[in-house]
Amino acid sequence: MKYLRAVSITLLIAFSSAFSGDHQITHARSKRQQFSLGSIPTVLTNNGLTSLVDSLVKAGLAEALSGPGPFTIFAPTNNAFNGVDPTTLNSILKDVNLHQKVLAYHIVASFIPSSAFNNEVIVHSASGENLRINVYKSVQPETVTVNGALKIKTLEAGNGIIHVINKVLIPEPESNIMQVLERKGNFSTLLTALAITGLTPTVQNAGPFTLFAPTDAAFRSLVPAGALDSLIKNPEELKKVLLTHLVAGTVFSRGLPSGAITVVSGANVKAVVGFNRVTIDNAQVIEPDLFASNGVIHVIDTVILRPFDQPVKAVSNELVKAVTNQPNKVVANKPTLKIVVSNPTEKTIANKPTEKTIAISNQQPTPTVRDIPIILKESGLTTLASLVAKAGLANALSGPGPFTLFAPTNDAFGAIDSSTLNTLLQDVNLLRSVLTYHVVTSALAPASIKNELVIKSLAGESLRFNVYKKGKVVTINGALGLKVLEASNGIIYVIDKVLVPDNDKSIVKVLESKGKFTTLISALVVAGLKNHLDTAGPFTLFAPTDDAFKALPAGVLDSLLNKPKELQKVLLSHVVPVTLYSRGLSSGQLHLARGGDVAVTVNETGVKISNADVIEADIAAANGVIHVINNLF
Repeated sequence: MKYLRAVSITLLIAFSSAFSGDHQITHARSKRQQFSLGSIPTVLTNNGLTSLVDSLVKAGLAEALSGPGPFTIFAPTNNAFNGVDPTTLNSILKDVNLHQKVLAYHIVASFIPSSAFNNEVIVHSASGENLRINVYKSVQPETVTVNGALKIKTLEAGNGIIHVINKVLIPEPESNIMQVLERKGNFSTLLTALAITGLTPTVQNAGPFTLFAPTDAAFRSLVPAGALDSLIKNPEELKKVLLTHLVAGTVFSRGLPSGAITVVSGANVKAVVGFNRVTIDNAQVIEPDLFASNGVIHVIDTVILRPFDQPVKAVSNELVKAVTNQPNKVVANKPTLKIVVSNPTEKTIANKPTEKTIAISNQQPTPTVRDIPIILKESGLTTLASLVAKAGLANALSGPGPFTLFAPTNDAFGAIDSSTLNTLLQDVNLLRSVLTYHVVTSALAPASIKNELVIKSLAGESLRFNVYKKGKVVTINGALGLKVLEASNGIIYVIDKVLVPDNDKSIVKVLESKGKFTTLISALVVAGLKNHLDTAGPFTLFAPTDDAFKALPAGVLDSLLNKPKELQKVLLSHVVPVTLYSRGLSSGQLHLARGGDVAVTVNETGVKISNADVIEADIAAANGVIHVINNLF
């Protein structure tokens, strides 16, 4: 328990300087009415972050975090805890000191509001180790990460502030990029190459850097045979290749935009960021976000070789150190050409390779760029392409943009009721309203997609992104994201449903508009929950119909209506404090707003919540989603 006492003492002292270097700030909190806000554990509980609360209680830290503070806590969601490897989680829970250390790594003993977040800020956690905050403005919307974990939202408490994140942070020994590579064990060729070229001290001591690190297998797969030996015998050429793998600044995967990225060599490499796949030129990222004290490592499966149209002069260590202090520059629309390395003994004319140029990559030339309407036709999305033309939107979507288009498949349009589709085809204004609901007037890169992200469509109404099953499932208003297509003037997300612009009503207002939830609405009023479900959120409501209430045993409903507290507990058993469309539901246990769990069964016959069947799914609301059920549970 020695570590517990040390952590508690640390937490009860508000450090006057939580930031390192030039990032010190004065913790001048605004004059908030602290008595109107609960303590950090209370706010965590009220917002459904029950896994973290349980963990704090088990580790003996909840009492300290109920003290005067001020504190900043980076709070992993319940899903983040569920995403931790079970073996690792069990090891943490069995070792009290380790458990306390992991939790203390999420806590800073000072007040750090979102307005104080700047790129590359380092803060000292209560565990004594550093946390790196990054702010990425090159992705839309602007993204903030903490050691690569995505900041989802911010909550205020009477004794501090809570930044909700999507990962559990695991403290490891402070290691620079070189030490991380050495510890991993599959980068011996890269380590040797860095030593031969004299780059080891720079990668070890300077930074921050982002390193795209080829494995030993990646080096072995270089073609033609002998290419690796040739590079090792030519240190200057090898240095240019290695510096093509290095970016000035820390760019976690959440900050990677699709487009050209300037590397330390002075060349550009092309990043293509999809839902579950990231490529850098011809290399695929196979393990992202290895945290280091001076940056981050993304493991790649192929060696990146510099573009032949951008010859690079010999780069000194001094130049490398100089560029490390510059922000990462992203060039939006420069194509990346086939990569070759010229024979250094031959002269070149007008920066073109000679006939003795040795090609050591089979990367294909970048295809000719095409705008959104052309990509729709080429990708077989012919129904949408025809409707875009009919609505008079084709010229606009051929313009410079950038745009994001959510593109329903032909089958999605085919699934619309024929009378509804005919109405759309006969009313151009209505058709235009529906189609502009699928358009956003900015390029929304896949790396910027986060759970509960809400954006405004061109039609003026909101669209909600949700990310489920460890990023494998992404939905837009419940429609499944199938794939991502790039266009010269934006990005296209292919989806499996047509989106209907009618979701800017709160959960309560949606219930009122349906006409079959009068008993539920009356019960919400009696229990004092109507205003909460009308203004707060996001929530998932499993909504019993009037018939479901009528099916209760005689006298049960009247008894509940006479006991508001009991009624409140029953109703909160039907509320989950996140947005869970049907694509995000899976068999297992679901955490409820009131605390505790409920069983979920998902199979080919449908979805069952406890003893209730979902009879109508995915009714979108401005503050969440409603699933209609036929029984109370």
